[in-house]
Amino acid sequence: MSMRSLAASRLLLTLCLAAVPVVAALALYAADAGAPAGEEVKAPPRAGEAFPAGGRIVGVASICHRSRASEKEIDALIDAAALDRPDIILLTEGFMQNTGPGAPREEKNARAEPLSGEGPILTFLARKARRHRTYIIGSTWRKDPEGRGRFNSAILLDRTGKVVWHYDKVFPTIGEMEDGVLPGRAAGAFDTDFGRIGAIICFDLNFSEVLAPCRREGVELLCFLSAFRGGFRVPALAFRNQCFVASSVPGENGVIVDPLGRVLAESSHYGRTIFERINLDCRVAHIDYNHRRIGDLKARYGPLVQVETFSPEAVYLISSLHPQRRVGKMMAEFDIEPYDAYLDRARGVRKEYLPAE
Repeated sequence: MSMRSLAASRLLLTLCLAAVPVVAALALYAADAGAPAGEEVKAPPRAGEAFPAGGRIVGVASICHRSRASEKEIDALIDAAALDRPDIILLTEGFMQNTGPGAPREEKNARAEPLSGEGPILTFLARKARRHRTYIIGSTWRKDPEGRGRFNSAILLDRTGKVVWHYDKVFPTIGEMEDGVLPGRAAGAFDTDFGRIGAIICFDLNFSEVLAPCRREGVELLCFLSAFRGGFRVPALAFRNQCFVASSVPGENGVIVDPLGRVLAESSHYGRTIFERINLDCRVAHIDYNHRRIGDLKARYGPLVQVETFSPEAVYLISSLHPQRRVGKMMAEFDIEPYDAYLDRARGVRKEYLPAE
């Protein structure tokens, strides 16, 4: 056989092998009795294309710039981060201030910005958010409308540059409070156009009473804006809350972490901006009682569902890659019990068997 004939044969074999997953996907789509009646089922992707994810794939960029970077530096960093077309960009705690670090308390309070967005810092962020059509969240001093001082606030701007949500640091450090920073009252959550997010700031990471509401409110992406890096507690926070966590810290060890605590991206002195596309349409399930049902789920949806098994933790991470069916409906279809529901059931059964005192 000539070299040209051999090359042609290899090319033909490659094309045939590449077509196999597409044919399999086509069969799955054709057999998809789970789609609602009358709802159009989209054609499968062509060879080499990724499977669609039903709108839950989210681009997250975290800029881990040096402390007190200039507006010019942050402007350039945001422009660079925007090249990946993120849905949200994170900036650090105190990413920009209107006064120097040695300014008196009264001046800091006076120059803190109102949520109206009229100050120079929020005006700058609004311009960047509009230009790049992305959410931006960063921490700066927010003026207390009652005139009692200022808050250290994570302020979220939407894709149009509008201030849509804020979170006040619940546990400022003792030094911050002595310098006029007021503590916030509680954590919360906000529904963006891509999912539910929450935020905590720096010292908050040490207090479980701040973190618990994020779990209760179903936060899918928790933004940790900080002047300290957090270390192993950041992946632990992601696993405990079963959500993605992205951190923005000065310099190294800013991370993007998945719900099982796996670090997907990490900043360094050589790469201060990190980016990752994450799939928010995912759930954690315990292995107990679910292991046989998982096989049925995979047999039904094939490449349109991703099941990752973590033996030491005894859990699955289940992610939908289906353009029409969310992971919650997939799991309900096969009575796959989510992690929290299983623990709640265990608590109830324990009460039934608890001996009387």
